[in-house]
Amino acid sequence: MATAPSISERPAKKFEPRTIAFPDDVKAEINKWLHDEIEALLKRLQNLHEVKVPRWREIKDGRPREKNKSWPFPNCSNLVHQLVGEACDDLSARVLQLIWVTAPLFYFKYFGKAADEEEAAHNSLKAKTLETFIDYVSADPRELALYPRENKWFMESAALGKAWVCVVPEHRMEAVYAGYHEDKRESEFDEKTLYEGPKVVNLRYEDVLVNPDVDVFEDNDPIVRRCVLNNRKMRERAFKGFFLNDETKKVLESPDRYGASPVKKKENQKRGIQDTQDQNQAEWDIYECYFSWYHNRKKFRLIAWYHQKTKTLLNCVYNFIPENQVPIVETRLTEDGRGYADIGEHAQEEVSTAKNQRNDAITWGILGLNRVSPQNRNIDRNFTITPGMAMPYGKDEFEHYEVANPAMSAISLQNEGAMIQQAKERFGIGPAVSGMGAGSSGKKGQYGSMGTIAVMQDSNTRSSHRQSDFRFSHVKLGGLYTDFYGFMGLGRKGSVFGLDDDILAEALRDFIDRKLRVPIRAATASVNREVTKQNQIILNQAIDVYIKSISQLVQAAMNPAIEGSPGGLQYLKWLRKQIKAKNRWMQNMIREWQVSDQPQEYIPDIELEEPKQNAAPQQQQPPQPGGGPVNIQQKMAELIRQRQGGGGAGAPGVAAAPPGPPIGGGGPQLPPGTPTA
Repeated sequence: MATAPSISERPAKKFEPRTIAFPDDVKAEINKWLHDEIEALLKRLQNLHEVKVPRWREIKDGRPREKNKSWPFPNCSNLVHQLVGEACDDLSARVLQLIWVTAPLFYFKYFGKAADEEEAAHNSLKAKTLETFIDYVSADPRELALYPRENKWFMESAALGKAWVCVVPEHRMEAVYAGYHEDKRESEFDEKTLYEGPKVVNLRYEDVLVNPDVDVFEDNDPIVRRCVLNNRKMRERAFKGFFLNDETKKVLESPDRYGASPVKKKENQKRGIQDTQDQNQAEWDIYECYFSWYHNRKKFRLIAWYHQKTKTLLNCVYNFIPENQVPIVETRLTEDGRGYADIGEHAQEEVSTAKNQRNDAITWGILGLNRVSPQNRNIDRNFTITPGMAMPYGKDEFEHYEVANPAMSAISLQNEGAMIQQAKERFGIGPAVSGMGAGSSGKKGQYGSMGTIAVMQDSNTRSSHRQSDFRFSHVKLGGLYTDFYGFMGLGRKGSVFGLDDDILAEALRDFIDRKLRVPIRAATASVNREVTKQNQIILNQAIDVYIKSISQLVQAAMNPAIEGSPGGLQYLKWLRKQIKAKNRWMQNMIREWQVSDQPQEYIPDIELEEPKQNAAPQQQQPPQPGGGPVNIQQKMAELIRQRQGGGGAGAPGVAAAPPGPPIGGGGPQLPPGTPTA
């Protein structure tokens, strides 16, 4: 009989699950309902988990059905062409490198409009700080170590069709050796928090129990995760308060088995591991259930830990994750949940059969058949022929026959190539060239979008579609463990990475309040960050041209001489409308290029005073002999000559000003005392 867990000192934690405060009869009803639901799911999924999934893993690993084949002759060719394994590796490598090749992993944006430029700049700082922090902790092996988790997650999803990861809270506090006293030379240990925060855990296909008829994973009620725990893990959870003490004592007396499960044992045998039945290897199947429950006309989201064998509810707490989320994220390869192992099983078997037949045919062609006279009694029935051996035959007592047509080998090879191509077409993995093109500028600075169109056309493939599903799941996972950092606290982690803890904490509060979100899309036309960088360089050139152009228009709109000229008031109104329209057009470009959802950060709004409606018109100049209005630039040149003491036109040393455009058309204005050429 197992002893009860020893519970002594409780470690300090920033958050602690809260046990439900329901009456005992309600808890008993929950207990019975969970037992019936788990039992029904286990029966429905038994064949899938114990027969189909192990076979899919063998197909993905390229293991033959039989270890040794005996037909068409003993120890004949028994190879498996790695079609499914190649497809899984190829697709997983593409999506992982697409996600991890650039930084940051996630982009956070404020969707609400800022009150002013200062608030917009502060929001941008918070978003960038949070992006940097999540990027650091995701790649840090001492924090999340996300890459190996996602690698296994995507690989299993490609092979089996579905895969799950779970984000769990972890608080690891241990006694750390701190040295010796100088006087007594006695060892000292300091209690230190080694890690506190979220942890990403890969789940086996067999450990997730949901209704197979429900299309959307989050719509399942309940969602059950099987946790296989040994004796130490059971005691540790009771010590930390996740499991109730009395219930843990009861469960520890009844292990589910003394060793690995039959499915796991079979997998270990293929890896050369021999499992034994031992008291020290006792295991318990604890089912972690996420479900809803109505009580007093309110709908609660609960988390329960249940032991099916003893019908024991180890604990039941309120869902502590923001917005009652389920901390399990599903990713799938296809809409119907089929993986490459199921899709390509027959294709892989067909190609493998063709390969083995060709190898066997070559073997027959090399060895052929031998006929020996039955009158020769010196020949043993089980003899074998090797090169260079002496054969005790008389004339016409031994005869060799050549078998297999040499042309069949070439035909078989061509047929095998066609089979492989057909299988790859079914898998939907094309050449890895997506994202190579981009929009570019010509020699004259003219922008062309043919490269971007090529990227979009190449992205409209089944391979891109598969990658989009993976990237969507990646975004969900990132948002989930960002929530965990928000409600569990940072523990001054920001300063470790050189970030402002106060700014980071404020950004996390905004994320939990859903003011800040992850707006990344699963698929965009610019699927390559390098392409985005090139496009932003071109956009920077366009902004420079915009600034020069809009500066000339603003200068013209502020010229008082135009306002007093005939038709000047209407011209100024039209000019101001053009300035605002061009400003909105440039802001729309910033938004369309996905630089920012707040384009005012890069293209500020232009505030212009409206022209006065009752402005007194200036006195018009008398018409010249040729008719028409007086040229303002010529009049200015005449005034300059007069101030220089030259009198009227034709003063010595001063040339007459050539006719030119009126002031406000973009030309420079001449200050007093400036001679004209």
